[in-house]
Amino acid sequence: MIYNSEYIKDTKLFEFLEDCKSLSLEKTIEYLTLNPTDALDGSETLEQQTQNINNFYEKAHNIIPKKQTTKPDDLVSIVLELVYKHKKSERTLIQNQYNQQKQSEMMIGQLLELYILIEGRDVGWAFTAQCISGVDFIKNDSSNWIPLQIKNSDNTENSSAKKIRDGTKIKKWFRRFSSPRKITPQLKIDGNLAKTGFSPNYMEEFHRRKNLSDKEEMLRPFQTSQFNWERFPDEKLKSKLSEDKFRKFVENYFMRLCLDTY
Repeated sequence: MIYNSEYIKDTKLFEFLEDCKSLSLEKTIEYLTLNPTDALDGSETLEQQTQNINNFYEKAHNIIPKKQTTKPDDLVSIVLELVYKHKKSERTLIQNQYNQQKQSEMMIGQLLELYILIEGRDVGWAFTAQCISGVDFIKNDSSNWIPLQIKNSDNTENSSAKKIRDGTKIKKWFRRFSSPRKITPQLKIDGNLAKTGFSPNYMEEFHRRKNLSDKEEMLRPFQTSQFNWERFPDEKLKSKLSEDKFRKFVENYFMRLCLDTY
């Protein structure tokens, strides 16, 4: 696939990112001036903070796959062929697909940050570009700083990142649940259906079930959304975000980049 970063620079996205960068510089520098001990290594000085933020925004309009520089472990392929019965003739194909999947996951994480910083610009959220320890976004709300860490999935946080956040005011949000989720309805003491476990997004289902005469059907567990947008910790921004909108954003981003295909 052929990518053209100049094509991105000619779009409204590039212009808007320049505006977002100004907010990132302003708010990140302001926050670290008040909280200098929160700076990550390599982001202690004004010059370093400015450089880190500039570097992020320089890459933000050109998120593309990186050229593979590592050699796959053939023993992994041998195990796949022995245990999962993959064909040896498909070894190179499977290795390439694995590399492409890992790169795609990494790009989705980068685009999630980009999506939220673009949508969050007008409600005061600024991206910190790895200048603040354990923090991806900050917002100054009525003189109170709100630091936020985001993840693509609930299982992508390592122990060191969790340790940094524990005992602090840093909020955490993730886009998707890694395991299937379900609600198991329960009855109250009086025999009526309890609201326990029903989030606001499932109130319609709650009201449907509470009027059922069939108790077995009323209490039947059901799957809930795999995604976590409804729990984004900002009411104003939450109303602008959704999985459908994010997927459309990702598709549009790569449609701008991809001029030709293999």
